[in-house]
Amino acid sequence: MRPRNRIDSVTAAVGDAAGALRRRREARQPYAKVYDAEGMAWLLDPASPEGQALLGAAEALVDAVDAGRGDR
Repeated sequence: MRPRNRIDSVTAAVGDAAGALRRRREARQPYAKVYDAEGMAWLLDPASPEGQALLGAAEALVDAVDAGRGDR
């Protein structure tokens, strides 16, 4: 086994950071939080028809804003 030099250490650190970011991104899931008239909040199941409809509407709003700014 050869000793590690500086570039090996940097490469390992960058690889570790990239892996952490990938795992973090994969862990994010969209969710739909709704509030009732009294201000109580709860999460809808994103796989339910209601959750899918709400997430679809939110995605359409974000896309419309992005298109208006020319981001995409």
